[in-house]
Amino acid sequence: MTDHRVFLGVGSNVQRESHIDIALNMLGEHLLDMRCSPVYESESLDGEHPPFFNLVVSASTRLSARELIAWIKEIEELHGRRRGAQSLIALDIDLLLFDDFAGLVDGVRVPRGEILTRAFVLYPLQLLAPQLRHPEFGLSMAELWTQLRPGPALAPVRFPFGFEGLIPGKPPTEQHMSLN
Repeated sequence: MTDHRVFLGVGSNVQRESHIDIALNMLGEHLLDMRCSPVYESESLDGEHPPFFNLVVSASTRLSARELIAWIKEIEELHGRRRGAQSLIALDIDLLLFDDFAGLVDGVRVPRGEILTRAFVLYPLQLLAPQLRHPEFGLSMAELWTQLRPGPALAPVRFPFGFEGLIPGKPPTEQHMSLN
């Protein structure tokens, strides 16, 4: 079986700490070599709903893109996620990148468009993989961050995960850094 390199965006604006911890532990069932960015808080896009905690996960998996998307949707639905507009989102898990694939999988666009438009996706992504090239534009994630600097503003969060799959060799307190 082939291992695929994947990047996932994980977010929550309801019982944020517990839902992110749950998501990471559930993702660990099918993801290998997981690395997590620091967690960042950002306002909801409309500014009228509770703020989100967001992070990006890098991993490998033996699942196909279709299987991974189906499994992610199952995890979200188990925690109350419904498709469409919601103001309170317990878990939002997005497949950002799957190897160097570009296209549609079961109606999901990969790479995810939010990479270019949302700081809570691009900033943590470029921390995990600064030299990784965007499959459609050829620029590295660090170059995209430098050129685009999308919103909304981010605030680093000290977040004590129960999950042990953070960046190897560094205590969790060293993994939370500021945007400056």
